[in-house]
Amino acid sequence: MMTRPRVNTRFWGWRDPQGNELPGVGLFRGRDLQAHLTYTEARKLADKLHDMADTLEARQEPTQ
Repeated sequence: MMTRPRVNTRFWGWRDPQGNELPGVGLFRGRDLQAHLTYTEARKLADKLHDMADTLEARQEPTQ
């Protein structure tokens, strides 16, 4: 059986080549950074994930 792919989150500051840091959230798979999100991007993604989870949950529940 294959293991489902997962990501973990942690606070992560993205540094550009000049050394400027952009605070945000890092999405990691193991130790590898997969994406960096600003506060705004992280909130948008969280809202979208929540809406999608609500939709999936509603599909699973029997209608009355």
